[in-house]
Amino acid sequence: MKNTNMNRRTFLKVTTVAGGGLLVGCSFSSPKLLSTPQASEEELGMWIRISTDNKITLIVPSSEMGQQAHTGQAMLVAEELEADWNSIKVVTAQVHPEYMISGDQDTGGSGSIRDWWDKLRQVGAGTREMLITAAARKWGVPVTECQAVNGRIQHTASGRSLSYGQLASAATKLSPPDSPTLKTPDQYRLLGKSLPKIHTPTKVNGVAEFGIDVRRPGMLFAAVSQSPVFGGQVKSYDEAAAKAVKGVEAVVPIPNGVAVVADSTWHAKQGLEALKPQFEGGDSAGLDSAKVTARLSTALDELGKVEVTAEKVLDVEYEMPYLHHATMEPMNCTAHVSTDSCKIWVPTQSQTETLKAAMEVTGFSEDQIQIHTTLLGGGFGRRLLPDFVTQAVTVSKVLQKPVQVVWSREEDTQHGYYRPTSMSRFQVGLGGDSKPVQWENQVAQPNFLAQIVPPLDWFNFDPLAVVASVHDYTIFPKHFYKVEGVEMTHTGVEFGVPVGPWRSPPNSLNVFYTESVMDELAHLAEIDPLDYRLKFLGESPKHRSVLEQVAKQAGWGNPLPEGHGHGIAINDWFGLDEDTSVVAEVAEVSVSKRGKLKVHRVDCVIDCGFAVNPDSVKAQLEGSIVMGMSAALFEQITLDDGRIAESNFDDYRIARLRDTPEINVSIVKSDENPTGAGEPGISPIVPAITNAIFAITGKRLRRMPIGRQKLV
Repeated sequence: MKNTNMNRRTFLKVTTVAGGGLLVGCSFSSPKLLSTPQASEEELGMWIRISTDNKITLIVPSSEMGQQAHTGQAMLVAEELEADWNSIKVVTAQVHPEYMISGDQDTGGSGSIRDWWDKLRQVGAGTREMLITAAARKWGVPVTECQAVNGRIQHTASGRSLSYGQLASAATKLSPPDSPTLKTPDQYRLLGKSLPKIHTPTKVNGVAEFGIDVRRPGMLFAAVSQSPVFGGQVKSYDEAAAKAVKGVEAVVPIPNGVAVVADSTWHAKQGLEALKPQFEGGDSAGLDSAKVTARLSTALDELGKVEVTAEKVLDVEYEMPYLHHATMEPMNCTAHVSTDSCKIWVPTQSQTETLKAAMEVTGFSEDQIQIHTTLLGGGFGRRLLPDFVTQAVTVSKVLQKPVQVVWSREEDTQHGYYRPTSMSRFQVGLGGDSKPVQWENQVAQPNFLAQIVPPLDWFNFDPLAVVASVHDYTIFPKHFYKVEGVEMTHTGVEFGVPVGPWRSPPNSLNVFYTESVMDELAHLAEIDPLDYRLKFLGESPKHRSVLEQVAKQAGWGNPLPEGHGHGIAINDWFGLDEDTSVVAEVAEVSVSKRGKLKVHRVDCVIDCGFAVNPDSVKAQLEGSIVMGMSAALFEQITLDDGRIAESNFDDYRIARLRDTPEINVSIVKSDENPTGAGEPGISPIVPAITNAIFAITGKRLRRMPIGRQKLV
């Protein structure tokens, strides 16, 4: 084992609660790392609860949305705790500063393992040492003669042992150790193993609770209708007709819309149909997709193109559409507001934003609000936003009863926070060595970070236009491709359409641009696309190694059947971090003589540091590849007269089982700290597919999705 070199003050600061941790003036009180069910409410452990029957409940900070964060975080604690894996239960933490990273308690950015790698292991190790101390005192023996093994403390010399359940009460009376000792990788019993997922049994038997499954005594159900034009207001509705529908109890105004409340979701839906709400106004009134494209193009024209003088010049333009998150579970929230409290049951990625929304609606203080985070039926960034929480709390506040708001699929599709549309132009000149001597790039897109940080709009600065691009901004780390003569400019273009984080912002836009341009430059230079990329990775050995490994795995350069081609692309996540996850992918696709496209196989290699649960990492990559492929082939949100044209999966098509290729994922063995696996795999599959299409047909696709574009 290795000592973490943490003094008592630091250990308490990172592992205990406010009021029981580091206080002003550096004084301390006895903290609670763990508790028993008999402990009083104020003494309940923030991280671990152990019952007398040896059941262990781990309180983990991240929301679970299928990415297996609960399993991975439980493994971090259980490894150091030396817990019996079969005794583990996991719940999502309530809102508390102890569970926050940089002031927010949320789940995203591939941070569930990366951000909690040290802290959760320290919690487990500290608790283990407290249990060992409790046993040693009970037996009257030195601590050094005792060891923790699979949920028990053993005294080797005498053969005695006690379970954690037998020791938990005594351990809660102890102070944490000054410096908990962490295991070294060669001592890991759980970490690095593909353990079964924590929630699989309850998902199979139907016990697992998603937001849409919540039921409370006396609960009512609400269906909502929001202005189809963003920012519009309710003009009129027929309340009497709605209340005449069986089971309907109330009609309640909500921001930009109205809710019908009934004794069942079905009756609420029927009541909403009878209500016939009409809307007026709105920020996006009159907007359509053609106007979006035209305004983006005009914005680029205003930035100006650069005349490049070189032996060979590339002058190209790319466009990406708005995208919907398309989670399988639509937006929903259950709230119960009384005169002095608010309880919320919600599938959210952001407990912090949920709390803020509830406080704003109710006027309550933080300690009057409880948030119970359920399992999420998909998130992808959409559930970082709290609009559906605001609705549920608003309706419940009016009725003073528990109310569940569930959006229809149509509401969900037409009232999202979409991935921004974007347009990017490049003028690149190649020198005699086939490398760029001038790299000019102009980008126009909505600036969604400006919604969070208004000064970004004042200065017309969008960090998400820069990260994952080849750029010349000195405040950000340079791209892993080392390119000379770079000048990048960008501008925001606002359309009144809500935009937000869509799995791996900004990479889902910029990696397509960068990897497409690199492929086009390789063709212009008459160099193999793999070899061309390697020319720019002399200072990036990690990226070079991953790229070479995926090429070898895919059989890059080997003969393929007629009509088949390979495309390659690489990405890292997150571009602002010193240590990044690197993913490279090769797609094998075919285009028939009639222009029919099929993706046959995708090879993927990831270096994400230490893989806590390799099967979870592979599942993340497989899901990312399918989601990215779906976006490349089919997905787009379009506008007509200020409204979203798509409404359900019949016109917002996503990839299905028949579209899914063979996927082969390899994980680079590493003992470096984990760097995340949820985001990095989704972006490179898009240019890998389009680059493969070019390899077959010579046709370059610069606008997504591929859809019905002619390939031959």
